[in-house]
Amino acid sequence: MLKRGIKRTKTERRRRRRGALLVALVLIAVADSATLAGAAVLHARRLERATGTNAVIAPNIEAEHRHGAFSATIEYGALYSAADYQVSSEVAWDDDWFFQDPTAYNQELAHTCAVLSAVANAESGYYQQGSTAPAYAENAFAKLGFEEVSTASYRYRSEVMDEIIGLVDGTDVVAYALATKHVRSSQTGEEKLLTVVVVRGSYGSEWLSNANIGESDSVEDHLGFTLAAEEIVADLNARAEQVDPGIERTYLFCGHSRGGAVSNLLASYADGASGDMGAISSAESVRAYTFAAPNCTTDPAARSERYDNIFNVLNPSDAVTMLLPEEWGYARHGRDVWLPAMTENAELTQAMDTSYEASMGVECPVRNDALTLSEEFVGFLTDRVGGVSDLFSVGGALAVTQACFSYDVAQVLTSHYPNTYIAWLDVTTAKDLRIE
Repeated sequence: MLKRGIKRTKTERRRRRRGALLVALVLIAVADSATLAGAAVLHARRLERATGTNAVIAPNIEAEHRHGAFSATIEYGALYSAADYQVSSEVAWDDDWFFQDPTAYNQELAHTCAVLSAVANAESGYYQQGSTAPAYAENAFAKLGFEEVSTASYRYRSEVMDEIIGLVDGTDVVAYALATKHVRSSQTGEEKLLTVVVVRGSYGSEWLSNANIGESDSVEDHLGFTLAAEEIVADLNARAEQVDPGIERTYLFCGHSRGGAVSNLLASYADGASGDMGAISSAESVRAYTFAAPNCTTDPAARSERYDNIFNVLNPSDAVTMLLPEEWGYARHGRDVWLPAMTENAELTQAMDTSYEASMGVECPVRNDALTLSEEFVGFLTDRVGGVSDLFSVGGALAVTQACFSYDVAQVLTSHYPNTYIAWLDVTTAKDLRIE
């Protein structure tokens, strides 16, 4: 009986091993099938992108042909707003702006650019199949009297599948709205061709590009932002070849967050930061208004007069503007325009809160201790990470993880919201800001 029991036990063990092996083989087969299926789906999508098929078609919206000085109501989608996710802002426009000194800060132009930067972020919704989101960028530029609008870069860069491909491929892509308009001086009758480029903020797989700083501390410009900017330069060069050489050209670059950093680099190229960049370096005048832009260059001349046509509007309590840290040698080209700190002026802070709630339909989530919280968050990182090379070490990754668990990152980022910036610009004048 004992021998039979031993044999039965051995037989049962063999059966269990065979069963476990069978389950493992099935799981491997399922995983392989899923991997193959996923690869097939990605391959099919790549073919669609290569042939220009199965994507949302750009809208055809007729411009209102407005010139001179006027105001317009711009509608756009905004995260964290009330249930319908659509808000509006009243903006000013004046063709004469582009015949004035580009190194003089223009608060009205800054406000309009902040709204257009939010519009560029919202445009992604239109390019998602099945979405009912309007073509915010085309509608906004039509209301401002622009003759031509292109958002072609949003195609294949707004769908979930395309973002997965971006994650797999690790590409440094960018989406942007490009619009042109003939502007005329009310004083002299002089005419110029204005090209506005509004760069979308971080979206989907572009977060990988944000982390693509470069391989060492000696890299001059943030690599991911640079590659994105170079794509836009190539587009502008191609378009410039089709323009009447007899007409003067002027450019305006703007964007929020990642879009602000890319816009900062674009304007710096026009100012000669990277030698001959074709279309934009040969333009008669260039302006840039960036918002919430992170530091993007180690160029020691970034703050020189050469770049005085670049204005970086910054919220003092926005942690993103403190990165990459100055301690690592990073800065922005041009001049920083500081919005008021919430603790500086109670009356302005209350007005900002009121403007935010009126536009967004919800209370402003930024707390009075936002500056302290952001400084502590960034300080936690810089105390543990000494530079770019350290950031991508095991210790650097651990420090970033610890920071994200130690602080309320969602609360930190409320100062970074596009509509936080817009609300501040709604209630301030140039005299309320500090330009450095």
